[in-house]
Amino acid sequence: MSTPTVASFLFDDENVEKIAAHEGLTAARVDQVLDNRYAVTRNRKGRRGLYLLVGRDNGGALISVPIEATHDPYMWRPITAWLSKDSERAMLQ
Repeated sequence: MSTPTVASFLFDDENVEKIAAHEGLTAARVDQVLDNRYAVTRNRKGRRGLYLLVGRDNGGALISVPIEATHDPYMWRPITAWLSKDSERAMLQ
């Protein structure tokens, strides 16, 4: 399976709430990741979301976003998001 192309995110009340629960992140900051360099990899086994996207917002914060497919192959739904852990930071190096 090839790595997906993520052109946009699909936000809804559920994922916006989950994102806000992590370190004060917002959907707007998560959306900024797509404007900057990011990497997509397979998510760990047993986790929700087939892929994990890691990239920087416009302020330079590194954010990890597990994503799941939608009806559009270029639009992905963020499940939640958090400030990246050290192991996730390595994905962009």
